[in-house]
Amino acid sequence: MTRTALVASSPIVAHTLNATPVVQALVAAGVRVVWYVAPAFAAHARRVTDDVVVMDHGVAALAEHDPASRGVMGSLAGVRRLYRDALVAPVDDHLPILHQLVVTHDVDLVVSDTLMLAAGLVTESLGLPWATIGDGPLQWPHPDVPPFGTGLPPMHGPAGRHRNRNVKRAIDAVLFSQALGILNRTRHRLGLWPAADLLTAGVSRQLHLQGCVPSFEQPRDPWPEHIHFVGALGPGPGAAPPLPEALRRPRRRSRLAFVSQGTRRDDPRELVDPAIDVLLAEGFEVLVAGVTPSRVQHSRVHAMTRVDYHDAMPQAELFVTNGGYTGVTLALATGTPVVQCGATEEKADIGRRLAATGAGESIPLVRPPRWLLRRAIRRCLDDPQRRQARQRIAEEFAEHPTSQLLTDHLLSLLEDSRHG
Repeated sequence: MTRTALVASSPIVAHTLNATPVVQALVAAGVRVVWYVAPAFAAHARRVTDDVVVMDHGVAALAEHDPASRGVMGSLAGVRRLYRDALVAPVDDHLPILHQLVVTHDVDLVVSDTLMLAAGLVTESLGLPWATIGDGPLQWPHPDVPPFGTGLPPMHGPAGRHRNRNVKRAIDAVLFSQALGILNRTRHRLGLWPAADLLTAGVSRQLHLQGCVPSFEQPRDPWPEHIHFVGALGPGPGAAPPLPEALRRPRRRSRLAFVSQGTRRDDPRELVDPAIDVLLAEGFEVLVAGVTPSRVQHSRVHAMTRVDYHDAMPQAELFVTNGGYTGVTLALATGTPVVQCGATEEKADIGRRLAATGAGESIPLVRPPRWLLRRAIRRCLDDPQRRQARQRIAEEFAEHPTSQLLTDHLLSLLEDSRHG
């Protein structure tokens, strides 16, 4: 008998596209997949599965297009509005749709990213197996791990636990209390126990698939049994235009640097412009993804609206980024040197993890000065210890074949639920 999975993606570029290998793995294993996506991603989803359900334009726009979720994420007020208005408020809109999809399609398994909070509520209400996808720093607390979003270094022992506990309390009070209150009112209406923590409310306690390898995460002792590392996620090959032949080895004229500022920050003066200046002076060809540089009239600057990361990353000798999780993990998986610059959203946490691996350089500034960027690039490329660290972590990623691990864990959850 054919089993059916419902994959529910929050209307944010990375979170939707990073579900692609999950959908592909399930389809390849003979599972029918219904994918619930925002309108902007419907065409992409239909290339992967025949069953695509498009969410309402208005609900989708809250997370992806509301100014509260773009540009102002560096402010406390912006973060508070994002979680309250763009992530928690739409839960009541998603709930009846997801519930109806589960019933209509006789769904056996629900998979979601950690920001699609309605998926967890539906599975709790109906007693369905639920798996979540982690395509950002792991949001699972531990007394020795600094709270999410702080970028603080680890501090072990009683002093560190005291710091972490008090910082977590302050963050919850300032940023998340309103959103958690709204979510818990919905949970109460559904007859569910209140959630104690907003950031883990979207993480499944049955199966969580973390898109990296253990050495890129801050260690927990012991690791929870429901958390499994599945290597680097991403939209998969072919989801964006391929790299131009002129930028491939051996045809290109010099080393290639790949520069990305992510999808949520569109001011090229933050990183793209200074990176171009430094990289041109260092003799690189420069490929820029997404954000249009202030000046592109240079024979060695190539700007593309979308870039196939799986295609481009192995061709690049350097990746300069504001620190999105997907780009950083794909770079590490291919052994590409990474220089990360950024301090907004979860970027400080990603930079802290990157520095801890020794595989790259992290500058915790949104607008790094050119001299500091130049120094970080040279250190990243020239330091033999960083080269060894890159090789070590790339080998660890090679030991985590994403497609196979996704298939194994998800089918195991389905099988366990059948006999449970």
